[in-house]
Amino acid sequence: MADAANEFTQQSAREVERWAGSASPALARELFAVLAILDENGALRRALADPSYEGPRREQVVRRIFADKVSPDAVEIVAHLAGRRWSDDREFADALEHAGVSLTAASAENRAGLQGLEQVVDQLIAFKGVLDGSHELQRALSDQRAGVEAKTRLAHRLTPGASDEALLLVEQAVLSPRGALVGRLVERFAEEVAARRQRWIAHVTTSRPLTEDQRGRLQQQLNTLYGKDLKLTVDVDPALLGGLKVQVGEEVIDGSVAARLDELRQRIGA
Repeated sequence: MADAANEFTQQSAREVERWAGSASPALARELFAVLAILDENGALRRALADPSYEGPRREQVVRRIFADKVSPDAVEIVAHLAGRRWSDDREFADALEHAGVSLTAASAENRAGLQGLEQVVDQLIAFKGVLDGSHELQRALSDQRAGVEAKTRLAHRLTPGASDEALLLVEQAVLSPRGALVGRLVERFAEEVAARRQRWIAHVTTSRPLTEDQRGRLQQQLNTLYGKDLKLTVDVDPALLGGLKVQVGEEVIDGSVAARLDELRQRIGA
């Protein structure tokens, strides 16, 4: 079940990757605002996920309803997701939530690369740690009688110095937990941001240890190949066929692309 949920999360994140370059907390906040409307309006949510209506028709409904409520980019993202086929309306709403988290992470990445992503993860985990240590705070943030402003002020007091992206995700978890415990939802958000962080980490496996010079040349070649300053981790596996395996995010460079591996080995002298 956990693997299926993780696969669904990754698939939903990929759906909105085309907007990642212009991602911002403001755009993600608009997606969360649309999600709140759908959570409150079951009839609309079910209509936008109804497989008996063709995808383009559902997209038109989204554009007609939300065109004057959120930005054009937000409208297109929601329309794009509505045009897909979903098993039920809850799955569609969950995909919209995942899209908001993904674009929040992309905003941190655009702002400060790997450091921005790690900052958000650390701040979310710190917030969860504070909650875990206080049943009183957990009750205060889950109290349905408490107003939005009171919960928001408390959430901000518990996240001093947090980035805009971390604050947005904390607010989303506090104000719209959607049936989940606030701490558990914040932890899941942190896991989703951390998954994006993997695209900045090159996990290298070699058949024999690399010298410092070889490691430096490999770092340089991978940075050039991926167009960013990757963080390198190196493991040694004597049984590895081919001598070198590299994984960056979901992409694996191994025997299936031997030419690229041969080129890397030649350049670093491994």
